[in-house]
Amino acid sequence: MKKLLLILLTLLLGTTTYAQPSRKLASMNRAKSDIILTQPEGELHTYVRSGGCTDVLYGSMFVSDLKQDGGFARVVISPDKKTAYFQNIISRAATGAWVRGQIKDNKIEIPYGQLYYWFEKIDEPEYGLKIAEITMKGSHADYTVNTTGKAVFRIDGDWSRLVLENTHADLATDTIVGLGLVYTDAYDGEWSYYMDYETVYTEVTDKPVTPPEDLVTERYSITHGIYGHFVNVGFSRNEVYISGVSEDYVPSAWMKGTFDESTNKITFPMQMAGSYQTYLYYFMGADIEKRDDYYGGRYDYTFNPEKLDIVFDYDPETRSFWCNDRALIVNNSKDSLKTFERFPKPVFRPYTEKAATPAAPAILELDTRFWQWGYNLSTLAISVPCYDDKGDFIDPSKLFYALYIDNDEPYLFYQDEYEGLPFDEIDELPYLFTNNKDIYPKSTGLYLYQNGFDRIGIKSIYYGGDERHETPIYYNDGDVSDGVCEVQSAESKVQSCYDPSGRRISKPTKGLYIINGKKYLIK
Repeated sequence: MKKLLLILLTLLLGTTTYAQPSRKLASMNRAKSDIILTQPEGELHTYVRSGGCTDVLYGSMFVSDLKQDGGFARVVISPDKKTAYFQNIISRAATGAWVRGQIKDNKIEIPYGQLYYWFEKIDEPEYGLKIAEITMKGSHADYTVNTTGKAVFRIDGDWSRLVLENTHADLATDTIVGLGLVYTDAYDGEWSYYMDYETVYTEVTDKPVTPPEDLVTERYSITHGIYGHFVNVGFSRNEVYISGVSEDYVPSAWMKGTFDESTNKITFPMQMAGSYQTYLYYFMGADIEKRDDYYGGRYDYTFNPEKLDIVFDYDPETRSFWCNDRALIVNNSKDSLKTFERFPKPVFRPYTEKAATPAAPAILELDTRFWQWGYNLSTLAISVPCYDDKGDFIDPSKLFYALYIDNDEPYLFYQDEYEGLPFDEIDELPYLFTNNKDIYPKSTGLYLYQNGFDRIGIKSIYYGGDERHETPIYYNDGDVSDGVCEVQSAESKVQSCYDPSGRRISKPTKGLYIINGKKYLIK
C-alpha cells in the first residue's frame, strides 16, 4: 500500500488548503471506453459544494478530515430528463470525468463501480479508480468498501439544491460513511483515501460577464509593485470592460465596471469571474496594509464584506486608471478571503512599445549553506522589475536577466540541469520562464547547482523597440559593475531602505541601497 500511495501522490497537484486549487489527478494516459470525458448533451447546472471530505495528507499515509466549502460541481440533465451526469463528483480528486445516474421521481441514483480514472504506464501496474461507498471507522486503516450499491442525491426545488443521502460523520462512534474512490486491477478494492460525505450542492445563479459583440478593445498594462502583464480594455458608453486580469486561473474572464464622468471614477463591483478545475472565482476588492518592501512590497489582505467593490481614479488625458489604497483580487468565495491572485494598488495604462533601459534588478537573498548537508546547491531570491528606469511598464516577453558569479562573465544555464530551457545552454534567462521546479515564476528566484563562490551579480536586459538595452551588473556585496547608478543626496526623504541583500537599513550611509523601491548609490 505504501508504494501505491507514493504512485498516487506523484500524480497529485496542489494542497489541501485554500491557498491552491484542490488536488488534481494527472491527465489519464489512456481513456477507457467506459470513462465519460466529454460533457454530455443536455441542460448544464453549476453548483457550489458544501459538506465534509477526506484527502491524503501530503507525504504521508494518513487522511485529513476537511470541508468541501468553496468548490463547485457541474451537473448535466439529459434532454429526456431521465439521466443526470456529475463531473468531478469527488471534490478532492478532479479528473474531469463524468459519472451517470438515473433520475427517478425526486432522486438521482448513481450506481457504484463506475470508472472515474485510469492509469497506464510502461513497466508499471495498470489500475483505475471507481466510485464506491466507503465506511471508515476510527482511522484510515479501518474501512469497508461497497461497490455494488448506489449513491443517491435528493433533488430539492427545481434542481436548485442536490443533497447526497445516506452519508454521515458520527462523532459518537467515530465513523464516517461517504462516497469515495477505490482502486481497480493491480490494487483492486483498496481505498484511495478520497471520500465526500454530507454533500450539498447549491446552484450558482451568478454568471460571468459577457462583453458587447461590437466592443472595441485596446492593449493596456496592469501593474502592481514590480510586476505587470498585458490586458485588453474596452469602453462602451459608460461601461468599462477588461479581459486578461487573471493570468493563471480564468485568463479569458471579463470584468465590467461603470464609469462616472462627473467624478472620473470607475467602479467595479464584486462579480463572477468563472471556474477552473473545481473552484469558482470572483473579482472583488480587498483592504490592504503594507507589511514590508520585499519584492517591491508585500501586503496583508482583509476581506471587507461592506466594501467588496473596487474604485479607480481615471485620467481622461492619459486614459489611465488606478487604485492607490486597495487591492483587486481573484477570490474563491463571496463570503470570506480565499485569494488565488492579488493585485495591490493596481494601475491600468494604454501600452505602446518603445526602446527602454530596464529598471535595476537586485539580489535579495543568497543562501549557500546547503554544502553543510552535502548538497552542491545555493538558493537565490531576486527582484527583476517589469518596468523601465522611468517607471513605465515593459513587455515581459522581451525582458531577460543574466547572473554573474565571481566575475563579469555571464553564468551559463544548461538543459541537463534545468528542465525546459529553450536552448541547450543559455546565459540570458527569459523573465517569464519557469519550469516549476528550480526556476521560479516571474524571475523571483532560482536554484544554483553550485556553491563556494564569493559574490553574485545580476543584470536585466530588454529587447523592446527592436533594440537591446541593459542595466549594469548589481552584485550582492553592493558593487556596481561600471559605476553607472543614480545618486541620492543625504537630504532626500527615505521611507524605506534596504541593502542589496534585502536587509532593512534604518539610516543609509555610503554604499548601494534600495531606497523607496529604487537603486541609489550614496556617496
